[in-house]
Amino acid sequence: IFLHIGSHKTGTTSIQRFLQRNREALRHQGIWYPTEAELLEDGRNLITHLNFARSLDCTSKPKPYSDAQLSEMAAAMVRRSGDFQTTIISAEAFWRIGFGGDTLNGEAERIWINKCRNIARIRGLFGDADVKVVAVLRERVSYIQRSYSEYILATSYHRRIRRYIKQFSHSSDYRRQLEAWESYFPLQVLSYEELCNFGSLPQVFTSTLDGSLELPAQEQTIDPRFNEGHPIPCVLFKRYLNHIQHLPRERRARLYNLGRRRFRKARSKGKLAEFGAINSWLTAGEIARLRRGFRDDDERIRTRFCPAFVSGPADRQAIKASGLSPLRQEVALKVLGWMLLKQ
Repeated sequence: IFLHIGSHKTGTTSIQRFLQRNREALRHQGIWYPTEAELLEDGRNLITHLNFARSLDCTSKPKPYSDAQLSEMAAAMVRRSGDFQTTIISAEAFWRIGFGGDTLNGEAERIWINKCRNIARIRGLFGDADVKVVAVLRERVSYIQRSYSEYILATSYHRRIRRYIKQFSHSSDYRRQLEAWESYFPLQVLSYEELCNFGSLPQVFTSTLDGSLELPAQEQTIDPRFNEGHPIPCVLFKRYLNHIQHLPRERRARLYNLGRRRFRKARSKGKLAEFGAINSWLTAGEIARLRRGFRDDDERIRTRFCPAFVSGPADRQAIKASGLSPLRQEVALKVLGWMLLKQ
């Protein structure tokens, strides 16, 4: 049984859609991607690994499954996995298990205690079954920036990225995360960038776990449906809307979707070149400082977990030369002005 824990923004949605779309073809090759109906009596014919992970998280509310249902599901996984060569459970929510709270409130150690307690509980659910944890790591600064955008879109968070990095530093503490899982499970760590280099990420990921795949010919031409991030100017507008506390959530979502559609339409007509080029929340200097701070930790990860793990250049000039176009204050004001004039 492979337990794919993420991390976020490493093609997890694409992998999950690939596994679901080709579920029957993979099943015939000995790869099982179970539905709820296969794990629970009277369960639905849906892939609900996300709810499974959320229910195991001591900091998550509400919990979709009861303790009795979790035990039933884990027992079914262990029992039925014997009929297949490979079983895959995939949910990036496993990465954030135990991560309630933030480091600015002095909760750093409690966060990691919760993390280890949760992982121990998962180990207990599976008993002595042959379960291996698989993690995919992305270059850390890229991960932080994309996670920041996702957090703004999914919540009412409205702080700047510098505060976010301090507040949720545990989320990008790869080494400590991997060490926590390794204490209870065999661990396999893959590089997101390396998976992308070899072709279709979902197929490469699945082949890495199970060997060569034989899929229907049309699979080669189907849109892999990567969960692409929203443009930074649009996320900036959502951050602005999040700051308006009296604005109802539904209204905020409607305004954001309207602004995003208008932004996309204007770009398709060749407008907004200055805004469309923005690809970073951070300047070259800020990226360089972060990478230098991660350098020793990254080297330990390469030595112990994943030789292919990517750090990225820590030289400011090299970062600028890579095509970096950061969001600067004056441009941010122009973006917000354009968005608000269109509402």
